[in-house]
Amino acid sequence: MKAERISFVVSQDILASLKSGIVDLKRDIRETSAIKYYLEKKLSLGKAAKLAGINRLDFMDLLAKKGITVFDLDESAAESELHTAAKI
Repeated sequence: MKAERISFVVSQDILASLKSGIVDLKRDIRETSAIKYYLEKKLSLGKAAKLAGINRLDFMDLLAKKGITVFDLDESAAESELHTAAKI
């Protein structure tokens, strides 16, 4: 699979203001972008995790830490899922 590299310059004063190193900033940007595109339904859970540079389970944990629901079922869908699970 072909990949593209994205790079940009960040001044030292921004890093100092963020109290962050370049490695932490890179991780934060990847995770923030992945969450944004996942919430906008532009990327699936798996693709968003890949963009974030982590596996699906770790991405789900990241979403949970941010208070973002991964499985968003309304009441009737939840009842249907529970009913189906009870049959198994």
